[in-house]
Amino acid sequence: MFVRVLGWTELRRDDGAVIDQASARNNSWYMIVPEAGAFTLRYASQSGSYVLARNLTKDAARAEAERHADRYDTRT
Repeated sequence: MFVRVLGWTELRRDDGAVIDQASARNNSWYMIVPEAGAFTLRYASQSGSYVLARNLTKDAARAEAERHADRYDTRT
């Protein structure tokens, strides 16, 4: 069975910080945000923005987003 991975895009803020973003179903997004020397994984949807995990490496944040996408069927 083929499972499609999340497609990540880099967004650069005006302050130079780089946020990785992947689209999900129903106009939702996963975002990996630099914070205090590590990364925070967020999930944003029409109903709100949620912190899924903090103090991760970027690779760990991507892996956690993949687990969340599998569990909640958020893949596009």
